[in-house]
This record gives sequence, structure tokens and C-alpha cells, in this order.
Amino acid sequence: MIGIHREWFRGLIGLLLALFAGVVVLAGGTAGTAAQVAGCTLEPIGLPLFDATPASVIVATPASSDDTPEPTEEVILAAAEGIVACTNETSQALRYAVFTERLLAIQFTKDNPAYQPSFERMIATGQATEPGTNRLDGISDIEIMDDGRVAVTLHISTPEGTYSDRVVLAWVADQEAWLIDGIVAVQVPATPEG
Repeated sequence: MIGIHREWFRGLIGLLLALFAGVVVLAGGTAGTAAQVAGCTLEPIGLPLFDATPASVIVATPASSDDTPEPTEEVILAAAEGIVACTNETSQALRYAVFTERLLAIQFTKDNPAYQPSFERMIATGQATEPGTNRLDGISDIEIMDDGRVAVTLHISTPEGTYSDRVVLAWVADQEAWLIDGIVAVQVPATPEG
């Protein structure tokens, strides 16, 4: 299966696929709202992947937009809640929708790349998984980057434990959403949830 089924993806599967929340939020964090986002509002991944554009072209295209909304703390918290809601969906096409096309394309172009036809077959067959139970506990350390993307630490509770994963979000205008465009650090769960 695609290379994003590694430990970092588990952290985001914990957030994500089992892909992307409690416990005490680290100092300086923002507590998540009591009512999490009810469901995923993103469009599922479509086929052909990248509208048949080669993955190498997608990788070379920066994820930026001139009409990026101001990344306030409230906006980024809402984005994080939406990402976690999508990671709890049964559809793989929705779970992977939390990633920018660029981040997905990187998985098919790096050294030892994932096999794109297998990934597309998984999406095409509508492969479903059990609904997730990930919960966003909060966010912290929001950093607006020079290119307009936003680095943020997501504090997530999963059945495997709690994570504090640092990700980079980019505004994707056609989805009207902040999506994961980079993984900075994924924490191995510190404490199992009992």
C-alpha cells in the first residue's frame, strides 16, 4: 500500500487513517471545542489522481494561493477539527483528502516511491475501514511561514494513545480548506488511553 502508511501516518491515522484528538494540552495550547466537527466536509479524492497530471509536476507546484484567508488561531483550530473529522471517516478517499495533492504526489516520486496504481485501485474500489475515534484535544505553537503556509502542533487522542504531531498546513482554494502539506514531526504515543 502507499508509503504514507508508516508510523507518522499512524500518528495522523491516530489523527488520520488510523489518516489525522482528552488529555491535558501542552502549555500554550488552545483547547479544542467540546463539540467536534460532526463530519468531513472535504471533497473525496477523485480519479484519475491529480487529474492525470504526472506526480512530478504536482510536486514541483507550490501549494499556495493569493486568496489565502488570515490564519488566525480560530481558523487553524477549525481546520484541525475538520482534518480530524475526516480521519474518522470510513472512506479512504475522504481520509486521504486531508493531504494536499503535493504531499500525496511526493509519496509517488521520492526514493522508494509508493505504487500509484495500487493507491488509485484502493480509492476506485471504495475500500472502507472502520470509523475512527480520533479526538482533537487542541493545537499549539502556530507559526506562519514565509510562504503563507502554517506550521502547527496538533494534540490528538487515539485508541493507541496521545500524540502531539507537528504539521504544515497549506490553503487549498478549490477545497476552501487548510490541508496537510507537510509532516514536521510525529510523536510516538506517550500514554495508552485506558
